[in-house]
Formats: sequence, structure tokens, C-alpha cells
Amino acid sequence: MEPPESAAQGMREARLQRQTIISALYQQRRLHPSQPGITLGDMEQTLKISKVELEFSLWYLTEGLFVKRTDNGTHSITLKGVDLAEDMIERLPV
Repeated sequence: MEPPESAAQGMREARLQRQTIISALYQQRRLHPSQPGITLGDMEQTLKISKVELEFSLWYLTEGLFVKRTDNGTHSITLKGVDLAEDMIERLPV
């Protein structure tokens, strides 16, 4: 079992990864509305996040209805995900 501080650090890292994923999917939807999805492989390469970590974060974001898996196997942001992304920006220190 991990010490509490290691578990807490892992949770902080996972939250930052989810924020990074939501931001990338937001930009994809905004800049390429006709192709709003990103493949797992592209996210892995672009965001420098391992497949295992991406799968956990995408599971979380999908279950929360922030992200959806499209028919062609990509992931795209939902309306609820856009709201989350914009809320994250509001919480950033200026």
C-alpha cells in the first residue's frame, strides 16, 4: 500500500492530466468542429501521457459525461466538458 502522501500526489497528477485532456479536446472541438475527436494514440503522443494513465482519465471523464467516445474510436468533448474547461479557466490565478 502506498503512503498517504504518495497517493495524494498521484491524485493531484491524475487531476492535472484530466485538465490537460479536457483542454486538448476543447481546442480540437473549437478549431476543428467537423473533426472534434482525437485518437488515443494522438493524445498519447501530443500530451506525453502514457496509455494506462490516459485510459484512467478518459474513463473518469467519460463516466462524468465530460467526454464521449465517438463511432470512429476517437474521443471528443461534450457540452458538459466545455463548461468544465471554461470553469477551469475561471479558477486559474491571474
